[in-house]
Amino acid sequence: MTAAHDLTFTRTLSATPAQVWRCWTEPDLLMQWFTPRPVTTTSADIDARPGGIFRTVMQVPDHGEMAGAAGCFLVADPERQLIWTNALGPGFRPNALGDGPMDFALTARIDMAPAPGGCTYTATCTHATPQAAQTHADMGFHDGWGAATTQLEALARRL
Repeated sequence: MTAAHDLTFTRTLSATPAQVWRCWTEPDLLMQWFTPRPVTTTSADIDARPGGIFRTVMQVPDHGEMAGAAGCFLVADPERQLIWTNALGPGFRPNALGDGPMDFALTARIDMAPAPGGCTYTATCTHATPQAAQTHADMGFHDGWGAATTQLEALARRL
């Protein structure tokens, strides 16, 4: 992949990798922070192991319920790294993606590393084409994932 295919940001969080890991891998916790308000996550299926399911359902004001195909974890290295994709479903089965504005394949990589007072958190989404990356950027990747990360940090600190 090249930079034209990737969207990424790094932030130092005042939460430990263990706390962040829990927020990513426990459905009840993920639903509390995963989408930037006023969007809410109403359902989450998570089996954090290679081949396990990653699926969320969101309620978007003025658009209703939005749910993509069930994704698949590629890597689940506790308190270090999660990688999941919507290009594959559970058990590494290929997903058929639609042709709507949000139907593009992506792979999300979440890296956590201990840092003084918490952890360094890096979120990277890779896309098949520069156009798909631009579509995701235009949808508000940095603002949306940034706001969700702020919500993640607030929740993780309380665990």
